[in-house]
Formats: sequence, C-alpha cells, structure tokens
Amino acid sequence: MNALFGLVASLLLLGMSAAPASAHHAFAAEFDATNCSEVTGILSKVDYQNPHAYLWVNTTGAGGQTEEATFQLSSTSNLRRGGATYAVLTASLGKTVIVRGCAARNGEKNRYAASFIKLADGVVQRVGQDVEGIFGTKIWR
Repeated sequence: MNALFGLVASLLLLGMSAAPASAHHAFAAEFDATNCSEVTGILSKVDYQNPHAYLWVNTTGAGGQTEEATFQLSSTSNLRRGGATYAVLTASLGKTVIVRGCAARNGEKNRYAASFIKLADGVVQRVGQDVEGIFGTKIWR
C-alpha cells in the first residue's frame, strides 16, 4: 500500500511540474523607458489583480474627445507593501489624477506602464518600477 501511495504521489508531482508556467516578461520587452510622460485625467477604473494591477484614466484627446489610457501597475502584493491599496486607489475614482508612465514599445496608443500616481488628495504613490530614477525629485514630491 505504501509503495502504491508513493507511486501515485510521485506521478502527481511529476505531472504538476510538467504543466506550463505562465511567462512573465521584463519591463523592457513591453515598454519603452525612454518614452515616459505624465498623463492627467479622470481615474475611471481600478482592477486590482495579479500578476499586475491596472488602472484606466479618461483623458482629453487633441480633438477634444475623451480617450481612455490604460496603465499596467506592479503586483498587488508590491502595491499593498508600498501603501497603494485597493481602497487608497479607488478613493480617487471619478477625480483628477496624474500618472507617470512609459509608453508601450509596440506603439499601441494610450497603453503605459505606470511608475507613480498623484492621487486626487495630492498623495503620490509608487505603483511600478522607477525606470527613470525620478522618485524623490521635485516632479514627484
């Protein structure tokens, strides 16, 4: 009986190790650290999920029309550790925020990796990698 249990347990472990792992790509594979900017708009949605959280900001386009910008954030565990909890982020829903982000490398319009967000109450939260090395400068104090 012990031999049978050992064989079944070994086969289960072997089967789990053969399952495909989800790939996680480096920042530079998707986003351009030399093409970063600030986006100001109304925070319209927060999606607090792993492996990355997301937020959406409604901005005003060149022709005066509303455009939606999507920002990829860090993982929820990193966000919570830094104080950017779901409750903190959603407190600014429907309000003006400023998000610092780097554009998508593939040229997809209005898609960014966010590094910081200045919430409606003026608090700055780090929500991603500081690939520009600007945290703590006059821009983001």
